Amino acid sequence: MRFLRILPLMALLFALNACSLLDVVASDAVRAFDEVLDSLPATGSAEEGGWVLTAPDGAARLIIGIDHMALWADAQPFIDAGLDLSKLPDQNPESLVFLTPAFDMLNMNVKDSAKKQFASNLRPLRKYLGYHGAMDHYNLEFDEGNLFEWAKNMQKNSVSGEEQLKDIVFVLNPGPLIEAGLDPNAVVGWAYAAVPVEADGRMSEVWKLLKPFDLGP
Repeated sequence: MRFLRILPLMALLFALNACSLLDVVASDAVRAFDEVLDSLPATGSAEEGGWVLTAPDGAARLIIGIDHMALWADAQPFIDAGLDLSKLPDQNPESLVFLTPAFDMLNMNVKDSAKKQFASNLRPLRKYLGYHGAMDHYNLEFDEGNLFEWAKNMQKNSVSGEEQLKDIVFVLNPGPLIEAGLDPNAVVGWAYAAVPVEADGRMSEVWKLLKPFDLGP
């Protein structure tokens, strides 16, 4: 009987340890994202409905909104590469937009910075927060397997002899786009590449459309 009483306690401790580990990951992901914002400041404000982190070439954005986060991409390069937007649900003629699930952000303070709002948003979105070990990146997953990635350590990019990592990467799942007519090798400004990922302890490769950027030392 004593053993049976211990089992629920062990389960509780395991759950608490898992939550603690997740909190550490989320906390470090926020720290790393703060470094990105130091190099590439977001525009906007809470009063305007949120902040926008715009890629240096202007063709992709991360939107930190009041009740969602969104990944935005200029649709024209995809249209030029054969994409028929009418075959994609809920897309407008000028952009591709991918959302995180909606969540309650009633605690938004108009005085909050983009950094504070991103940290607040990750609380209800923690299960969509990931770590890409092959690239040493954190990532936030949007619908249909689209991602925004940012470097865990931006300083590695400026160290001589280190593998050149990218500070931020906009990542699109090409599958639905190819089904809608896209030639993934013809999208100007995006690279179509096999990306190494780990699943269930095994390494494999998945094809993605990538828009990576170095933000400087």
